[in-house]
Order: sequence, then structure tokens, then C-alpha cells
Amino acid sequence: MAKSFTPSIKRVETDKLVETSIKRAKKLLSEKSYDEALLEFEAIVRKDQANAFVHSAIGRIKFKQREFDTALHHFQVAIQIDPANALQAYLRCARIHFMQDDVEKARLALESALQINSKSSIAYAGLGLVQWRVKNAEEAIEFWKKALAYNPRMMAVRKRIATAFYEIGSHAEAIAQINAALRIDAEDPDAYAIKGRFHLLDKEYKDAQKAYEDAVALDPEGKKPSIRFGLIEAYIQLNKFDQAETILKEVSPRQEFSSFIHKLWGDLYTAKGMHKEALEEYRGASLMAGEGLGIEELDALDLFGDDGGDEKWESLASTARNAAARVLEARRHAERPRKL
Repeated sequence: MAKSFTPSIKRVETDKLVETSIKRAKKLLSEKSYDEALLEFEAIVRKDQANAFVHSAIGRIKFKQREFDTALHHFQVAIQIDPANALQAYLRCARIHFMQDDVEKARLALESALQINSKSSIAYAGLGLVQWRVKNAEEAIEFWKKALAYNPRMMAVRKRIATAFYEIGSHAEAIAQINAALRIDAEDPDAYAIKGRFHLLDKEYKDAQKAYEDAVALDPEGKKPSIRFGLIEAYIQLNKFDQAETILKEVSPRQEFSSFIHKLWGDLYTAKGMHKEALEEYRGASLMAGEGLGIEELDALDLFGDDGGDEKWESLASTARNAAARVLEARRHAERPRKL
């Protein structure tokens, strides 16, 4: 019996229909009509399972919808279909793995990306972030140097490498890198805040004040409370108590910032010699950060009475301040980036 014959024109017509559907879906995607675009792409993939572009597009939309496991699946399918052109798919897989705290899989995906394009600045930047997450600052710096060699204008990398240099004790290089970032974008409040932090830690309080004031000027609506925290610290160190108190009263009392706000009030009260009030604020800072102060003799004192005398309160407040500072600094270091 003769085999059935399928005219080739049907295949051509099918290809044209798929191509038209992809164009329509791309347009919806560019218009940020993600739900409609997703329906189009899913309809296409039911007709053509072996279309890497469509799987990647579905993965991108699912990522935006925070369906990370589904997004990861589609990126991996795209890689299987067309491994030679899977650079973006590998980078997106790495990002999801990193967000899910699987830094080893993130590293492998980034290394696979580099096998496709050995000059991918994004892949090198990602590998630096992986090393930073596992507290290998020196290794992170080397990867970030490679990223900057291929793309010197990567602001995010400039800021991260500056922080890493400061952490390993290369303070001059840290300042040089953050100044380079500011030459790239002189209106980045975070870069000014990072510079202010370096000066603050180096006890260069006037320079810190200037950097933080520049940062605040670029964040007039106060969307970045940590910038104002730095300026408050600088004002306290410079005995500008009225300015510090004014900003403290204006800072949003959001839950995630409450421990830092308590700590700053404690520092302000300490500078004013109000040691009992400072002690209460430091205790509040530690409690809000999920830690107890654990100060010997603290519970034996009546916090609302006059027990102990001024010297005793000053001593306790000083101990509490150091304890709260350790807690918050540990928290600051624990909050390493969760995204590539």
C-alpha cells in the first residue's frame, strides 16, 4: 500500500502561522501585557515543543510572575533545545538558583554561560556575587575586575567591588572605585551613601557628612532610609544633635528599620549624657534584631528608678551600645545580596 503523502505547503503554512503568533506575542511582551503574551506563547509551544525562543519567553514571564520553578524549567528546556545559543538562558537560570540560595548551581550555570561567551561581563559579575555570598571577598574582587574589564560602566559592580575592597582593608582602593562609580553616574544616591559609610568607618566625619548630604539630596522623598541613618551617625559624631534628632523624627518607623532607629536614638542619648534613656534604646535595638543584650546586672536594676548612680548607668549604656553595635553589624553582613 502506498504511503500517505503530506504536501509540503502545509508545513510552510504552519511555520508562517507560528511566525505570526510569535510576532504578536513579542509585541504584547514589549507592551508589558504579560498575561496576554503568555497565552500566545503557551499556544505556540503546544504546536512547536522544540522552539527555544518561545520557552525562554515563557520563562521570562513566569519569572516576572515569581513562579521561579516553572521559569527555571522553561529556561532549562531552551538550553536543551539550542545549547549553542543559550547564553541568556544560562544567566537566567543562574539568577534563579542564586535567589533560591543554591550558589553551587548558580556557579555552574554562570560557568556554562562563559563557555558560550568568554567575554560575558554579566557572567563574571554573577560569579563575583557568588563568591561574595560565600564570603570569599578576594575571589569576588577578581571576578568583578574581569567584569569591569569587559564593561567598565557597570555601576552595580563598581559599588560592590568598592565595598569588597573596603572589607579586605584596601580603603584607598575602595574610595577610588566608588569615585569611579560617581564619575559614571553623579546622581546615584547609593554611591554617595557607600562613600559616606567608608568615611564614617574611618572616622572622617566631615567627609561622611558631605557624602551623606549629597545622597539625601538625591533621595528627597526618603525612599532609602539607610542613607539618612548614615547622615544621622555623622551628625551625632560632629555633635550636631539638633540636626540628628530632626532627621530621626522624620524617618519612617518601618519594622525592618526599627532596630537601627533604636540604635541611633541610643547613640544620640549617649552623646547627650542621657545614659538611662540610651540603655533602653540599645536594649530595644537588640530585641528588635532578635537578640537579647545579655548584660550582667541589667535585670537587677530598676530601669525606671534611680538605682546605681550616673556612673553605673553610663557603664551599662556603654556596654549595651557595644552589644547592640555587634548585633546590627552582624545583621548587616548577613544581609548579602539575594539577586544577581
